[in-house]
Amino acid sequence: MKVLVLNRFKLARVDYRQWSHPSDELYLITSSDSVSADETARKKELAGFAHTEVVDDYADSAMPEYLAHRLHERHSFGKVLAMSEFDLLRAGRLRDAWGVPGQSEAEALLFRDKIRMKEVLAESGVPITGYRAVDHVTDLLLAVRDLGFPLVVKPRLGAASVGVAVVENDAELDAFLTRDPLSAGDAPAHLMAESFVSHALFHIDGIVDAGEVKVCWPSEQTTSCLEIAQGAVCLSTFLDADDPRLRTLRDMTVRAVEALGIEETALFHAEIFGSADGFVFNEVGCRVGGAKIRDQLEYGFDVDPIEWFARAYLGHPRHHELRPEPVRQTGYALVPPRPGLVEALGQVELPPSIRLFESKISPGDVLERSTSSTSTMASFVAVGATQADVVRDLDSAVAALRSALVIREPSEEAGR
Repeated sequence: MKVLVLNRFKLARVDYRQWSHPSDELYLITSSDSVSADETARKKELAGFAHTEVVDDYADSAMPEYLAHRLHERHSFGKVLAMSEFDLLRAGRLRDAWGVPGQSEAEALLFRDKIRMKEVLAESGVPITGYRAVDHVTDLLLAVRDLGFPLVVKPRLGAASVGVAVVENDAELDAFLTRDPLSAGDAPAHLMAESFVSHALFHIDGIVDAGEVKVCWPSEQTTSCLEIAQGAVCLSTFLDADDPRLRTLRDMTVRAVEALGIEETALFHAEIFGSADGFVFNEVGCRVGGAKIRDQLEYGFDVDPIEWFARAYLGHPRHHELRPEPVRQTGYALVPPRPGLVEALGQVELPPSIRLFESKISPGDVLERSTSSTSTMASFVAVGATQADVVRDLDSAVAALRSALVIREPSEEAGR
């Protein structure tokens, strides 16, 4: 079968050729950011595909979809493999246009459009926050009237806390509208407003196999996505198997996934707020979570979710059972960039439980403030016997990085 692969992952970590059925022909359209800069590595990553197209500005460009149609005219694809959140609607449109099986655009939209998602969840009895679609200033003022302050205003189809704002009073509302007029003429803003919940945040990640939720495990995040985007360290760890919150979080997630009609073979990433009044469902995506969730699942369940899904979708599955509980406790920490000039980065002394340490900085780099909840200058993944053990060791790893790192703040630079 001829398969079109839409890709935004680093090709060094996704070997579609090994994961596909031997008789398949794979045609790749990929982001230029996913391909190695080293020419030798680049040739190796792009070898073995029947055809490749490398696209700049992949996420915002019309070219991937346009190239897909041109290739289909010549090759008649039987499947479209796409796993990035920002490819789901694109892939759905292509399947609809070509009569190819798999998630349609309308089905994918339920997991991308937060208003449609919340409408379905509310009808199914899943507890959610108060919300309202915001396309114009009048919508926002009506949201203030109906929901009150504070409000969270965010894109309906956004991700990673990009474009999210908390508006706490009239003065902040004035400031928000000054910098973001919401719409140009009659063009809708495609935003939404939600009641702000002072909360703990849980993300629940899982795998659906043959229509059944086989993996569904919650993690507790110590800071909100908005706080992370504003510079706080993100630390997230699996709940322990005896945690009293576990059952409620899993049950609520399964209800939401079933209400939205997830595919027979799927990955999902959900978010739930915990407050003094109980749990409130935020949203769920039909894809693997971002940050280091892929690594967390791989260390915790001994399964790479991206490889598992690709193999299952392409008809070349791995031959082992999915475990309902993690084989080991694990978690990750994301350290956002701190504005300034990196003057030195010494040896980072890490606890032995750290399985992965990635640093994106070197002396001489000029760092800017993070633009999303997944912007990082370094990240860690740890394993341990309990959640408390993992939290302790991740905190130690972050402290070790800070001790080894010397950053000259912008104010210091200006004074020289």
